[in-house]
Amino acid sequence: MAGRAKADPYGAPDHQALETRASTGVTVCFVKHLTVRDWCVSIAPRLIWWRLTERARVDRYDFIEASRPALALARASAWVTGVTVEPFRGRLWESCDAHGVSLLAQVMSEDALAVQAEIVREPAFCAWVSEPSVRGRLPAYLTKALSPCDLSDGAALWCVLLLIRVCASGSRAVLFLDRRPWMRVITRYAVAHGVTVIPVPPPFNPRGWLRRCLPTAVRLRLREVRWRLRTRRRNVPAAGAQRDGTARPRIAVEYGGHFNLHQPEQYSNLFFWQQSSLSGRDILLCFTSPRDPLDGEKLAQLTTEGIGAAVLHPDGATTPEALALSHRPTLRRMVWDPLPSRRRWPRSPEAVWLRMESLDYQIRRHDWTQFFEAHRIKMFLSWFKYDGMHCAIADALRQLGGIAALHQFAYELQPAAHTMVATDLLFGFSEMSAAIERRSGSRIPYYVVTGYLGDHRFPLLRGQAQRVRAALQQRGARRILGFADENSVDDSPWLPGHESMRRDYAFLLEKVLQEPWLGVVLKPKVPSTLRRRLGAVAELLARAEATGRCFIYEAGVTHGSYPPAAAALASDLMVHGHLYAATAGIESALAGVPTLLLDREGWSLSPLYRLGVGRVIFSDWETLWNACLEHWTRPHGLPGLGDWGSQLEAFDPFRDGRAAERMGTYLHWLLEGLKAGLSRETVMADAAERYVQRWGKEHLVRLDGNASHGPTLQHQALAEAADTAVEVASGGAASR
Repeated sequence: MAGRAKADPYGAPDHQALETRASTGVTVCFVKHLTVRDWCVSIAPRLIWWRLTERARVDRYDFIEASRPALALARASAWVTGVTVEPFRGRLWESCDAHGVSLLAQVMSEDALAVQAEIVREPAFCAWVSEPSVRGRLPAYLTKALSPCDLSDGAALWCVLLLIRVCASGSRAVLFLDRRPWMRVITRYAVAHGVTVIPVPPPFNPRGWLRRCLPTAVRLRLREVRWRLRTRRRNVPAAGAQRDGTARPRIAVEYGGHFNLHQPEQYSNLFFWQQSSLSGRDILLCFTSPRDPLDGEKLAQLTTEGIGAAVLHPDGATTPEALALSHRPTLRRMVWDPLPSRRRWPRSPEAVWLRMESLDYQIRRHDWTQFFEAHRIKMFLSWFKYDGMHCAIADALRQLGGIAALHQFAYELQPAAHTMVATDLLFGFSEMSAAIERRSGSRIPYYVVTGYLGDHRFPLLRGQAQRVRAALQQRGARRILGFADENSVDDSPWLPGHESMRRDYAFLLEKVLQEPWLGVVLKPKVPSTLRRRLGAVAELLARAEATGRCFIYEAGVTHGSYPPAAAALASDLMVHGHLYAATAGIESALAGVPTLLLDREGWSLSPLYRLGVGRVIFSDWETLWNACLEHWTRPHGLPGLGDWGSQLEAFDPFRDGRAAERMGTYLHWLLEGLKAGLSRETVMADAAERYVQRWGKEHLVRLDGNASHGPTLQHQALAEAADTAVEVASGGAASR
């Protein structure tokens, strides 16, 4: 991109205009993270100037996070600034607009998608992705990097947009925001919502500073040294990227914490293999995380089935035998794609961001290419689509003649920036899910509709569910309520914390202690940390368990091993505690159990609201509980309570328990073609044709990345579009 010869219409914010806007009667100031430097250099001088010149009257100064020295300094200088500095009292994730609609719901679906679209249209972004050296899925990788779904990162785009919306919910507001790439777009978004953004220097990040300053080759060498040091302490052979000697092409499957190789009724990352004719010798299971590493027991089970294993993290294994399977990425045969010349690009935050993200993409693509070559991998399968890694993986496989595939794990009922996908193949639940992927901007040549990929577990769980139910009934339970939560995070202003979850559990557990006829079956998402997160409510849980009328599914390391259907099938009614993640509720309804959804956060944009408020959707526990009591006291129950009716067709057009079998068979077809030496294009086309002949052309969709959303999309229009997708899917299923 040539140097600018004239003023850029999308240039930096006009600080004089911002000061003028502030003079019109600003009443509240916000800062995301208060530091000593920001207070002394950027904030306090401006507050003092406003006070002395009477340009603005600041009633309050709220912060989301603050260092202790900064807070002490700000409060000590209140006599000079004339402003009281206090923490923001509300919960950001609970904030709603004037109509009671969750701001987080609007940001995660509509707003982040619209802002992402604006950034992609920015001259700097367009010029970079138009360079001849930018190829493959790098533009998609960069687009994904704009909206990372890192729940622990308060600097993520959606967190910034949420903060702006919360600021806008007052009268007039000024937001002191860390300077970041694409600040012009964020500022325009803030102005549209009546918020003035004043940039302040970002907090110093030593790791990020080193990452920017060190040459890429030096960073990669340091990475190799770090890997060697961490593994040498545990006597790991320096195998590097050596070939494992396997001649046959294989499918590499990313391990996500669900092993359960011989328990098909539980979650397993190899669920499709359990339901297919694929041989264990066709599979290589990749351990990429230290949270649930490869140990001797897992390795023994894999060896028994002929399944290979590879460790892709220095802490991803615990025994010498498992550690011997480590694959260490190296710089061997590293080929760099030339990036746009620094002389043609001014050193702006956007240019630095684009260059660093492009380098990361090339490093990741090289690492995966090296791994796939060493292990004769022709296909890669994962469920994780929420960052850009799958883009680099797909390009690595493409240059080796292989195929990259993803499978849907969770229901997403609204388009979102962080769910966009760019891969060869995706196994999805329904045509409605495909429509939502299209609106998210996904580019998927082969979207294969399989039905819900966990429905094979339903009949396998019935026996155990009946045993759980009988045990509760023996202790006096005449009515049984199931409950599934969505986890909680430690001390986060951005997402539901432990306090919200404690209220849910406290309500149910107190009912168990008050009502001797009530039993509950609890299905926590992360049972391993539940009692710690419950705090004092854990005592209530222990008392409820002592009655014999409270059962909890506790198996699982990183997440629960049992699916929500296990609790639902043991219950008369099932309750899912949130609408922002609806998979547990939908699965319970697909299992044939009357299911209620609790929405205390105001996610009324969800198309699930079409199921009926007071019938399936409830906004508080008391109303839900009273509906349950009425249902249980009426001779024929409360008509329509928990009944999802024909809407289930939109979530699974098959509902025959064979979704995993369809996926496994499709993968088998692909692998057969690759083993025969056919080109990847021929293999994918042949498998698609066979699938269409067997299951119908309506179950194979092509997504070209042409999303139909725009930056001015309104909330009501989004809800109507989601409702239309449900109706289309339901109507199509009915016509078949």
